[in-house]
Amino acid sequence: MQSTMSGWRAAADPDDLREYDRFGPWIDTVTEAIDMPRRFRPWWPELSAATHLVKVPRSYDRSQIHPGMDLYEMVIAALPDRLCILRAMPHEVVRRDVARDDVVASVRHTNLLYGLWSLLLADGSRVDMEFNTVSARTIAEVDGYLLSGPASGVEWSQPPMEPKNHFFGSTIMSLRAEGLAARAVHIEEPGRLCRTARGRVRVSTGLMILAARDDLVIVNRHVETLSFFRRANYASDVIRVPFRLMSSYEIVDAPETTPPSFAQLLVTCGRQVVAQPCLAPLEDVARLLDAHGVPRCGPRPPAAG
Repeated sequence: MQSTMSGWRAAADPDDLREYDRFGPWIDTVTEAIDMPRRFRPWWPELSAATHLVKVPRSYDRSQIHPGMDLYEMVIAALPDRLCILRAMPHEVVRRDVARDDVVASVRHTNLLYGLWSLLLADGSRVDMEFNTVSARTIAEVDGYLLSGPASGVEWSQPPMEPKNHFFGSTIMSLRAEGLAARAVHIEEPGRLCRTARGRVRVSTGLMILAARDDLVIVNRHVETLSFFRRANYASDVIRVPFRLMSSYEIVDAPETTPPSFAQLLVTCGRQVVAQPCLAPLEDVARLLDAHGVPRCGPRPPAAG
């Protein structure tokens, strides 16, 4: 049977048609010049040797697009010494370069299909990039590469804790599937009565802090509490901070209230501060950070015995 081709496909530029056929909500890898969107192609000679080179699509439905459209919002290149971000604006392409040494932590926020990847920089600023969570694995690969560095050489010998909550348990398995072998050192199961900073009684959403070989990993539900008449919460944050990039840490005690209020774990990296509210004592986390040689600020608990 003789095949036929639609007139609009026959009339389209082959390169535009190839990009149109590959387009979807996922972040796509760029491996050759033809994969580079036209607006970003002038940077191909410079960025082609990047360890990770990906293009981030615009939020279009397939029914809205046609060959030749400006389909990609960003190109991200992870190089040995820096991260290069090219963002397509209406009339120009804006470039930002971030030295790898300036990236001290990352936050991967997800809420169903919405994702936000944040790189926390040593000067206290941050770089934010939205993505569709179908590409969560790609973002995790680039994130892991940017934060990788010399091994700490510290082996954490405490037996791992096992969460009862399904979300925290599945998160540990997801991190391991990404190649991040992390074990829980602090778990706060959700559903505990607590008091907010404004004194209101709420229900906690839970917290898990893990120790990877070279990183502290904090997993939370983006908000610390929910009201009693709460709606479903599908949001979560995975915060990754390499031990070698920490300047200090501090544990700010909670005021004495019934039900309990939140203490604060503060991890400082240069001028960047990662703050995590906690309900349960953080002795195991403090021992972990001490073992990695992270200086502690503020008063220390009295020595045992």
